[in-house]
Amino acid sequence: MSTLLAVIAVVISLVALGYSHLQAVYSGRQLRLNERINKEANDPYVVADIRPRAGGSGLLVFVIENLGRTVARDVELTISPPIEGGEQADWDAKIMTAIGRKIPFLPPGRRLEWFFTFGGRFYMNATLPRQYTVTVKASGPSGPVEPMTYTIDLDVMQGMALDRETVVAKLDQIAKHTKTMSNGQTPSEELPRQIDE
Repeated sequence: MSTLLAVIAVVISLVALGYSHLQAVYSGRQLRLNERINKEANDPYVVADIRPRAGGSGLLVFVIENLGRTVARDVELTISPPIEGGEQADWDAKIMTAIGRKIPFLPPGRRLEWFFTFGGRFYMNATLPRQYTVTVKASGPSGPVEPMTYTIDLDVMQGMALDRETVVAKLDQIAKHTKTMSNGQTPSEELPRQIDE
């Protein structure tokens, strides 16, 4: 009987030892995962994108932005194929110069932007590249950040309301009507309708 009890005690001890080992493995994995989550949460998050300059604006801009919570250092971009907006050669050249230069310091929330093209004219020219592969490299407070590679797909924006009127366009219309009134001319009947839209 005592031998049976000893065997049962050994089996229970082995099961407990196995369970402790599994707990240690799980705890180690959880610790590594928490460390990675903490590092990524505190790393800078730099992206390059092509987007409308403002809501409703037909002007597209190339943007480099740090969306993270910490300073990005030594930011390097590579983009393939070379940027080509088809609007003005100097706009493309300025963007390519910015891409080719290492950005030594990009604080959180900092946004750099360059004119790229006018959406309506861009989408009428089927020869211009519509997809760009971007790779972003940077360093944060805890060293180099894992490089990020993604695709900017401009076909996604095709058909968006890029050329709808903006607040600035509405204010410009109001200013023109105000100027007309101050010159003693009769204001257009369209002013109240345009403001209400």
